Amino acid sequence: MKKLFLIFMLLTPLAIADERAEIFISPSYGSYRGQKKNDFNQEVKNVIGSGVKISFERRQPFIDDSGAGIGAGIVYNALKVKGNGIKSSSGSLISVPLYMTLGTGLDNGIYTKVSFGLAFSNGNVKWTDKNGGHGEIKAAPINGYGGIGIGVQKDRFSVGISAVTVPRLKRSYSSPTKRYRDKISDGLISLEFGYNLNSNKQK
Repeated sequence: MKKLFLIFMLLTPLAIADERAEIFISPSYGSYRGQKKNDFNQEVKNVIGSGVKISFERRQPFIDDSGAGIGAGIVYNALKVKGNGIKSSSGSLISVPLYMTLGTGLDNGIYTKVSFGLAFSNGNVKWTDKNGGHGEIKAAPINGYGGIGIGVQKDRFSVGISAVTVPRLKRSYSSPTKRYRDKISDGLISLEFGYNLNSNKQK
């Protein structure tokens, strides 16, 4: 994990010479809403809660007003299992995504972007229920990462909205009557507030 933090921090000085080199602070909330109605453990839902993402992205001109670059981030989200008769501990999910980014809008105006890469993750939460069962949800250590975003930028500042994948969660459960293991997926909806580190004035 220390090596990932080092890579994350090194992006800042390397990015200052690029046309857009931004730091983003993004409040986020998980979009998971449980499985289908016939799920054998339907009560386990809304696992990923609110959190924040801090990321750096550097983009250079590609074709016309399009740009390509790289990014890295640190993402924190609360983990909690909710449902009738469920007692859950408070857990956390920490993820470090490293990704490529492609998009339009390097100057003032509307921007769009698509990101893809890998995320390194850690975190878990445990719960018990009224049936005498107990379970645990934990993050897979390495996952694919993807996201889309749109927003508007003016000079050094930008604001937008994005949707990104989060690490796949491994779920295990055991009670006197049932036992299972499975995997669940989620997504994050985030607001993005960006600041361009490049001192060159935008058009």
